[in-house]
Amino acid sequence: LFNFKNMDTIANTVASTVVEGPALPIGVILIFISAVFTALMGFIGSAIGMYQTGQAASGVTAERPELFGKVLLMQSLPGSQGIYGLVGAFLILQFSGILGAESLMTISTGTGIQYLLASLPLGITAILSAILQSRLATSGVVNIAKDDTLTAKAMVLSAMIETWAIFGLLITFILLISIK
Repeated sequence: LFNFKNMDTIANTVASTVVEGPALPIGVILIFISAVFTALMGFIGSAIGMYQTGQAASGVTAERPELFGKVLLMQSLPGSQGIYGLVGAFLILQFSGILGAESLMTISTGTGIQYLLASLPLGITAILSAILQSRLATSGVVNIAKDDTLTAKAMVLSAMIETWAIFGLLITFILLISIK
């Protein structure tokens, strides 16, 4: 099944390409950094946010298991910023032409800097809004534990913070389509 001689050949080819192969232009590296930045900020913010709200939800469901569905909805709210970060990374790679490119692209450093700057609104708003949204969602979980008829109100209040991540995505999109 495995031919280890071929695997050694593949490993040597990859290693020699990495060491001796063509260097990536700085612009391309900056675009990759931009895509990674937007994705990671969304992922980190969502992970922290969902963890914090999940802790409160776990405590509530230990006492009142019938509220699981309601507190699960509250826990999922800070997770949307991770989706926005993923969308932002995809847009950066798509607009730059890197996604689907069949050969090494030459992108100027100036263009790479533009992509890096365009990634900032989404990256910053994604991480901050996810963490702040989780604080409000956690308060909502506590309120739901006291009175489960407050679920819709708690969700709306928590979702309001998400508006800023959406605006960050919008500004990043506008900046991306403005890059020449």
